[in-house]
Amino acid sequence: IVEYVDYLAKAYKHLASSEIIGYTAERRPIQVLKVSSNPLANKPVVFIDAGIHAREWVAPAVALFVMYQLVENNKQNSNLLDKVDWHIIPLLNPDGYVYSMTKDRFWRKNRANTTNSRCRGVDLNRNFDVYFGGLGTSRNPCDETFVGKGPFSEAESRALRDYALRIKNRIKLYITLHSYGQYLLYPWGYDNVLPNDWKDLDRLARMAERALSSVYGTRYQVGSSTKLLGPAAGGSDDWMKAKVGVKYSYTVELPGGGYDGFDLPESKILFSATEIFEAIKLAALSVTG
Repeated sequence: IVEYVDYLAKAYKHLASSEIIGYTAERRPIQVLKVSSNPLANKPVVFIDAGIHAREWVAPAVALFVMYQLVENNKQNSNLLDKVDWHIIPLLNPDGYVYSMTKDRFWRKNRANTTNSRCRGVDLNRNFDVYFGGLGTSRNPCDETFVGKGPFSEAESRALRDYALRIKNRIKLYITLHSYGQYLLYPWGYDNVLPNDWKDLDRLARMAERALSSVYGTRYQVGSSTKLLGPAAGGSDDWMKAKVGVKYSYTVELPGGGYDGFDLPESKILFSATEIFEAIKLAALSVTG
């Protein structure tokens, strides 16, 4: 993943640049790829991240596919670069990702030390400063949904925070890629309440879902995170909407497969990426006019 980001930034200097926005507990770099046909134009930004949860391998793969389409396939997608800049973090949790590749396939959290020497890792998607420690979270370091010792206690969530705040006035659409279950989700995730503008978020998500299903007939469910999956406070999508002011903030749960849902067969990755790219394209062009 690191190599591909570096390759795009070197081979397509006129379109892509990369930046290290932080380092993990194990000192791995967290990269963002910025894709812009004119970096000086200060265009609206579509901000995408993936791999916040280690075991959700399909998410970083889809992020790489989006980068490929925007950069290597830019001739076909020039309309996406005319009005929009794209900032993509393909892997927010590299420590956990490597651990899930080498030691424990179903590892979810990062690999930071906790107060319990036997139990490592914080659920990064509970570590954001929005209803921190609320419903759907745990204070026990041995649990999958452990919140950490405080909001933004983790290097990875801080890296995302600091970067988002730097460009906050430009972000028009935020998408965080997860798996699994085939959902297009909007806030709020902290409780079963809806934002005042939920109808706008719902309408755009349903348009995007139609674009997605037109490719292979796959259907995604659309709705608020809490209504469809139950509450989970401290998530990045809630934080982006509540604290950064990004109106259109979404979590995408990509398709599942294999044992326990996190092992999408390799043969299906491209299908999933191709169809969700249609949804992302539609959403990006809709919110940036």
